[in-house]
Amino acid sequence: MRENIKLYWTAFNTALQAKFEYRVDFFVGVLTSCMLQLSSLFFLWIVFHQTPSINGWMPDQVILLFGMTAAALGLSELFFNHIWFVPSYIVQGDLDRLLTYPVNSLYFLLITRPELHAFGNLATGTLLTSYALIHLNAPWYAWVLFPLFAVSGCLIYTAALVIAASLSFKFVGPTSINLFITNILLNATRYPLSIYPQVVQIVLLVLVPYGAFHYLPASLLLGKDLNLWIILVTPLAALCFFWEAGWFWRWGLNQYESTGS
Repeated sequence: MRENIKLYWTAFNTALQAKFEYRVDFFVGVLTSCMLQLSSLFFLWIVFHQTPSINGWMPDQVILLFGMTAAALGLSELFFNHIWFVPSYIVQGDLDRLLTYPVNSLYFLLITRPELHAFGNLATGTLLTSYALIHLNAPWYAWVLFPLFAVSGCLIYTAALVIAASLSFKFVGPTSINLFITNILLNATRYPLSIYPQVVQIVLLVLVPYGAFHYLPASLLLGKDLNLWIILVTPLAALCFFWEAGWFWRWGLNQYESTGS
């Protein structure tokens, strides 16, 4: 186990150092990701300019959801972004090379293409979350739990991407549209889930448990009458969903016939 962890860390660190060689690309990527997050925040400002709350959620409370979503997205892009390339690798046959390596194919694939614009999303998410917690006079344990929720959100979002990518083994195509669906669902959870129809809430709390890492904890921290066991639900949901993603990946590999077959 220790040797595997060392191998994965070496592979990730090598890929990250290679990315840092392109400094202009780094600054442009960080600036672009920050601007995209701020543009979404500007739309939120327009919404609250027309109404004082969104289904009982005040501006600072929704900003907390925005920040936690951006932080989870940034962590996933930094550590596990390579999953986005699976559909094209399947079509081009590049996945064959990975499968010859004496490593867990999923873990090795995930960590070997970090994206530097992730730092922009991560920084924006951290700043927005900090701003919201300060203005909401959140208790001290909210600050302590934020990293746990962000990491859990990263794992949940990555697991959703893995499941979507695994479907590409069965439904072969050159695009990543199925992965974009998971990203769209994540963006939808920047707003309180209570504004959506019940069936959508079930999807985003159970089937794809994005709400488990920010909506439920935020509801608890903001005193909306939820029990403390919600804190345990977040990491458990992340671990269970990531295990499910691993199962889908193995299922997908069993469907893989390589290029030209």
